[in-house]
Amino acid sequence: MSNFFIVEAGVCGMKKWFIAVLAVALVVAAAGWETYTVKVSSVEINALAVGPGGGAVLPIRVTLLTPGDGRAYVAGVPEAGQGFGPSAQIALYVASRLSGVPYTNYTALLRVLASDAQVGGPSASGYITVAMYALMNGLQLRNDTAMTGIILPDGLIGPVGGVSQKVSAAAESGIKTALVPIGEAPSGVRGIKVVEIGTVEEAIYYLTGRRIPTPPATAVDDSVFKAISRDLFNAIYSYYNQTVGRGYVDAAVIQSLKNKGYYYAAASLIYQGVVNYYKDQAASSGRTYRNLYNQALQMAKEAEAELSRIPLTVNNIDLVVASYTRLYEVYFQANSSRPDAGVMYARAVTLKSWVDEAKAMAYGPAINETGLAEVARMYLDYAKAMYAYLETTYGVTLGDYATAVQLAEDLYRRDLYLASMANSIEIIAETASALMSAAPDKYLNVARERALTNMARAAACGYTNTLPLSYLQFGDYYSGEGGNPQNALTYYIMASIYSTAMGDVSCMAAKGNVTLPRVNFSPPPQTPVKTTATTASPAVHGEEKGLWFVLILALLAAVALIYASRR
Repeated sequence: MSNFFIVEAGVCGMKKWFIAVLAVALVVAAAGWETYTVKVSSVEINALAVGPGGGAVLPIRVTLLTPGDGRAYVAGVPEAGQGFGPSAQIALYVASRLSGVPYTNYTALLRVLASDAQVGGPSASGYITVAMYALMNGLQLRNDTAMTGIILPDGLIGPVGGVSQKVSAAAESGIKTALVPIGEAPSGVRGIKVVEIGTVEEAIYYLTGRRIPTPPATAVDDSVFKAISRDLFNAIYSYYNQTVGRGYVDAAVIQSLKNKGYYYAAASLIYQGVVNYYKDQAASSGRTYRNLYNQALQMAKEAEAELSRIPLTVNNIDLVVASYTRLYEVYFQANSSRPDAGVMYARAVTLKSWVDEAKAMAYGPAINETGLAEVARMYLDYAKAMYAYLETTYGVTLGDYATAVQLAEDLYRRDLYLASMANSIEIIAETASALMSAAPDKYLNVARERALTNMARAAACGYTNTLPLSYLQFGDYYSGEGGNPQNALTYYIMASIYSTAMGDVSCMAAKGNVTLPRVNFSPPPQTPVKTTATTASPAVHGEEKGLWFVLILALLAAVALIYASRR
């Protein structure tokens, strides 16, 4: 009996000890626990679609939850066309930026409420963007107005197919106004007002009545761009004069552009002369071709190794992007079915000046790799959706862009987020420009203004806009004396999307707490930095410390429980 009581007393003591530990853990957990209120809001939109029987008005329910995880989830996928999911994600991304709130604050739920028609991929994404913006800002949508059009990441509204059938269906449903992309207003449809729009801000105004102010173009400081573009011009012009000599560029055009301060456009034309020179060299003999091919690959590998040692900051991000874009053009050519050794060598031999500029600007707020990976993933998914939409809906195939899409995917898998994003942006810009090819003149001014607007927004976070200003300048050249409005449109869209993407990444960095000083890169750092970026370890906030403390105590309580049960 005495032994029994001794064991019983030991177990009771252990239970009391466990209960005490558990009580402490619960008290601490309760103290650190925060009460979250999940806000749910939704609206139904009248998306315009085309089905087997013609045009249709297709209801889609858009729901936002906050706090959220930054994701857009689509239900009713069999009824939704290809690319619906990625375009909904971009819609959330654009709507939150216009609202001045991180998109990670929201979870978006979308459900197609009918199955008798299809939303052609991203064709309803412009309307979905407006619906999300309205929910974020407590605005009402007009129920007598409908819309069709693709949302691009920079806020442009792009063309879609089947507009005439869609507008006719809207008119038959009693809708009074239809918003359609620029250049797509159908003729002969009665009983409905058709308004052409080019930006999401216009769509928001017509559907909610709110006008969103845009920053003035004067907010963009181009002093850094001018200095860098002058350096790049001098480097390639010197190389051309020393290596090529003459005959491959129009010296009068180069001088005219230089006098106007169009150094980037002039440098690009000189580069094309260098390309043509080495293409002729490569064609001269098989031995020369092989030498140029092998030397280009060697120079590309050396440049990649050098880039891996350069920290990524707000000031040099687009210079690093430009370097990677040129670097992987060499690899892209090398892996193609018919490599162009002349193009490969011209790209590789002119890489050094870009890498040198990236080194010189490697200071300021450091880019956070986690944020960069998230943005790069969105752009990659949307690039694939846009290309698929262009190919399946319009039957248009852009050169070897299927390979380019695969390259962007491969780069992302290797954690080369910046290089992946650069490829994705070019794919999106090229496909958007191809969609707008029916009315490039109408889109020119809209795309140019959009680029300036997004550059001004990005400049507010310290972004230098070097690449966007370069593309803007080349677009100006092609829209003027270059005489090619389609090329001009492509470069304006490129400028706009680049400033949007890099501006968003820069804004994430500007909110961090790590700023890198100017560094002398000769000799190189002892420890190579990961290829995509130099990232700072995130600060551990008090809430995160408290959470870990609670988890540790809970773990101790669990261990005590197991120990007690085994005793």
